Amino acid sequence: MRKKVQLHRCAWFTAIPVTLQPISRPPQPIDPTSPGGWAKSSAAGGPILCRRSVRLFDLHARQIPRGVMNISDARSRNPDRSIVATPGMVKKILFFHHATALGGAPKSLALLIKSLDRKEFSPIVAMPLRPGNSGVRQLFEDAGAEVIEERDIRPFHGSTVAPCKDVKSRIHAILSFPLLARCARKLVRDIRPDIVHLNSTCMVAAAKGAHDADPSIPVIAHVREPILHNWWGNILRNLNKKHVDQFVAIDKAGLDSIGASATPGSVVYNSVDSSLFRTPDEGVAELRRKFGWGDGDVIFLSLSRIAESNGILPFVQAVNSLEANLPECARFVFAGFGKNEEGYGKAALEAINASRRCSAMPFIDDIAPVLTASDVVIAPFLTSHSARCIFEGASAGRPGLVTRLPNLLELIEEGRTGLSFEMSSSAGLLEAIEKLCRRDTRLDMGRSARQFAMARFHIDQNVAAIQKLYRDLSESGR
Repeated sequence: MRKKVQLHRCAWFTAIPVTLQPISRPPQPIDPTSPGGWAKSSAAGGPILCRRSVRLFDLHARQIPRGVMNISDARSRNPDRSIVATPGMVKKILFFHHATALGGAPKSLALLIKSLDRKEFSPIVAMPLRPGNSGVRQLFEDAGAEVIEERDIRPFHGSTVAPCKDVKSRIHAILSFPLLARCARKLVRDIRPDIVHLNSTCMVAAAKGAHDADPSIPVIAHVREPILHNWWGNILRNLNKKHVDQFVAIDKAGLDSIGASATPGSVVYNSVDSSLFRTPDEGVAELRRKFGWGDGDVIFLSLSRIAESNGILPFVQAVNSLEANLPECARFVFAGFGKNEEGYGKAALEAINASRRCSAMPFIDDIAPVLTASDVVIAPFLTSHSARCIFEGASAGRPGLVTRLPNLLELIEEGRTGLSFEMSSSAGLLEAIEKLCRRDTRLDMGRSARQFAMARFHIDQNVAAIQKLYRDLSESGR
C-alpha cells in the first residue's frame, strides 16, 4: 500500500509531494545483490539493513539514549553482518559527505576519522549511493568508519569550486533539499548520534533534517570552499546560518565567506598524515628515473584535480609562451588525468602533449613517492580555494608555487616557504620559476616549508582541536 507524504515547506520554495513505499520486514531474506533486495536481519526485533538504500533501521533506537550504543557495521558490501549494540559512553559522530569522487574533501575527512580517539568517538559516514563511489567508500572504511549509502544524499552547491551556475543545476539543488532533509531526519532518529558533522556547507539540508528529528543535536559544518558572493551563494549562506550550530573552516578566507553571523566559527587547517613528514630524501635518484625525470631537471609538480577552477590549461599555455626564456632545467608535471578525458581535461592534455616542458601523469593514490621525487609543488588556481597538495608538499620539504588568491596565500609564507604569482603576469611567473630553479633557494624554502607545515598542518594538533569541539558541544548542547 502506498501513501503520500507531504514534505516540509521551505521559506523560499515548496517541496513537491513524494510517494514513499512503507518498509516492512520480509518473511525471509532475499538476495541482497538483487535490486531492492534485503540483507539478512539480526535477531528478532533487531535492526534491518535495507540493501536498496543501505539505511539503518533500529526498531528500538528511540528508547536507547545517545552515547550508549555503537553501530558496529552498516556496510553495503557486507550485508550479512548485524548491527550490534555495545555498552559504553562512546560518542557517535554522524558525518554527512557529499562527493563520490576522490579528492581533497574525502581525503581530509578520512584522515580525521582515522585519527579520532576510538575510546571516545565512534564515526559513522552517510554518503551518496551512486555508481562509481567505491573508491570514496573504501577510503572511509579503511579509516575505520561505518559507512551508510543513501540515494537521497545530494548537495546544494554554491561555492567557488562548485558554483551551480546553470538553471538545471539550481533546480536540481532546490528539489534535492527536502530529500536530503528527510533522509537525515530518518538517519538521526535511527542512529541517535551525539553530534552531526557536515563535511561541506553544501550538506546543509542534513542540518535541517537532523534538527527536525532532534532539536538538541549540535550540527557542525565544515567550510571547505568559500561560499559565492552572489544571490545564489546568499541562499546557501543563509541556510547554513539558520541550521548550523558551529562552523569549522579550513582557512580564514573560507570562514570570512560566511559573513557576519551569530553562529560561532573557528579555523582548523586541513591536516597532513604524519607519515609525510618522514618522507626520506634518499632514493630520490631512483624514483626520478622511474618517473622518467632527469637528474638535473627541476620538477614543478601539480597534484590538483583536473578542473577549470584549478587553472591547469592556462598555466600550461603560460609555460609554453615562456618557453624561450625559461631555465633549461624547468619541467612541469601534471598528475590526475583519467583514461578517457573529455572537455576541459582533453584540452589540457592536448596542450601538455604539445609542450616540450610539460608532461601528464594519471591520478596518483600514493603521493609520497612522487612528492619525494619532485622539487616544487604548484597550485595555479583560478578560483579561490585551498590546495591540499601545497601543504602535503610542504610537509615533505617541498616549497610551493601558487597563484595570488586568499586561500592559497594562507598555505605559504611568501618568500620563505614558497612564492606566489598572478596568472595574468608572465613576467611574475617567470621570475618565480627562475628563483625556484636555484638549488640553494629551493632547498632553504623546502626546509622552512617543512617547519611551517609541522606548526600549521600536522594532524595531531588539528584533530585535537576537532575533538575538543566535539566534547564542548556534547557537554553544552546547542
